[in-house]
Formats: sequence, C-alpha cells, structure tokens
Amino acid sequence: MKTPFLPVLLIALAAQCLASPPVAPSLAGTWKLDPARSADPSSWSDIELTIAVNGDTVTLTRKFTTGNRSAGEVMALDMTKKENKVPVAWWPDNRYIGVYISGDKTRAIRASWIDNKRILRLDSDLVLATQQGDTPVNILSDYKISDDGRELVLVELRSSRLQPVIYQFTRVK
Repeated sequence: MKTPFLPVLLIALAAQCLASPPVAPSLAGTWKLDPARSADPSSWSDIELTIAVNGDTVTLTRKFTTGNRSAGEVMALDMTKKENKVPVAWWPDNRYIGVYISGDKTRAIRASWIDNKRILRLDSDLVLATQQGDTPVNILSDYKISDDGRELVLVELRSSRLQPVIYQFTRVK
C-alpha cells in the first residue's frame, strides 16, 4: 500500500510550525527618527538610536543633534538583573522646558523582553528637577519592531504626562 504524499507533507509542515515559534526580526541596528510620524522631538532636529544585543547585555545609544549642537547617552542593560542602575549625566528629553536630572543622577531600569524578543520593555524610575522642585518620574518604554524589521516604534508612557510619547524610527543599518 502506498502512503499518500500530500497528507504526510502537510503533517510534517504542521509539526515543524508547532515546534518552533517564528523568529522575530532583531531590534539590533541603527535607527533614525522619522520626525513627520513622531511626537515633537523637543528642540532636537534628529535622533539616532543604536541598539546592540550581545548575549544578555542590551546597549542603547541615543544621539541627539540640531544644527552644530549634539548630545548623547549610552545605557548598557544586563537583562539578567532585576534592576540596572544607570548613571545619567543629564536628561536630553524635553530639555527646552527646563527639566533636568536630579536626585542621585541615576535611572533605575527594569528591562524585559516580550513577544519572542520583538519588544524591549524598559520600566524606569528617575528624579527630575522641575520649577516645582524635585519630581520622581516613572517612564514605561516599549521598543517594538515591525514584522518586516524595517521600522521601530518607541512608545513612552511618562507618569508626568497624560498622553503617550510616540517616536517612529526607520532602520539605517
């Protein structure tokens, strides 16, 4: 008796699909802000984001530029730690409104992968100096890659704001 080829092939394909989840595109790479599709990047005309993944370490490098002025920040996060304490020299986000890093000048970050490493979630606490005094702020940041790996969306929920801040990036390399 002959075994029908098509049913056996379909069963084999179904077993393979069930055995291994689809691999998400990597967040690793260099990304450039698309200002037309993003929240106002404050007084910066360009933001470049580089994400490096090396084993259990994720490093986020942000470079802000406008005219001949630039600033940057690097955060290396150990994904095996419950919390990373990252030193903060200054807070480049929304610098035009007179808000600066304060407190112990660190950012406590709890980092986790979601959806088969398609989303990097950062739950951060820091203290900012405002006109009203030192203000503790929590920022929930989701870095989410598109299915085709060409776009990255950063959604930030800040305890100091009612609306989310959304940045759209396109892959440079």
